[in-house]
Amino acid sequence: MVTSSDKEYKLAKLIKQGIKEIDSDFVQLAQWISKKYEVNVLNITHKIMNHDNRIRIGIVVEFKADENKFKESDERWANYNEKIQNEIAEKYLNICKILELSDGKSLLGITKKKKPKLNDIFVSTSAFEPIAKEEANGLIPKVRFDELLIELKNKKVWTLSRCFGSTTLFVLKDEQKSEIGKSDFLKELENRYFELLKEYDEFNYWKRDKFKIGIDSKQNFDENYESSWFYYYR
Repeated sequence: MVTSSDKEYKLAKLIKQGIKEIDSDFVQLAQWISKKYEVNVLNITHKIMNHDNRIRIGIVVEFKADENKFKESDERWANYNEKIQNEIAEKYLNICKILELSDGKSLLGITKKKKPKLNDIFVSTSAFEPIAKEEANGLIPKVRFDELLIELKNKKVWTLSRCFGSTTLFVLKDEQKSEIGKSDFLKELENRYFELLKEYDEFNYWKRDKFKIGIDSKQNFDENYESSWFYYYR
């Protein structure tokens, strides 16, 4: 689950909204995981991965802090904690209606099935909150923050740009970044932009004290990223 267009995110969102419920086959497992690791599990899915014939258990927890509990550290690309993965996989095997894996084909061309073992299961975890925040930011119509810049009027400003959950104000020159960063203009822009953001923040995840608008320059964008948003955000 990486973006708001992912199927897993959309399903978790319907559960969070109370429109759908978690699959009954995973209710007990979700309750066990929530209690044991002190997290809020929104949803659990499972599927067979074609590339290695293993079962992927996808756990959607609510908050990023919840997701970090299943990893070796808080670093973005940290590996999953193998001990926790095995604990969850073992519980899955014991209490859930499990998927059977392909064990090749017989001489008659009939696909044989086998019950999975612990090493046939991969447990992944993702957080709902960060993607919901990104979605809220992306839902603000561009015309509305363009109008905001026109209202606030600052000749040093080039544009505002969004990527995922971040928003960046671009001034014209590198030398202007420090001045804008200390200005009342930026404070007013952040306050007004946050008001826009809250209109689309369905689950009330965005908090004013955690929201900041970054600062960069068109000069940096042109000179170091070939005036390309693709290069800038990749």
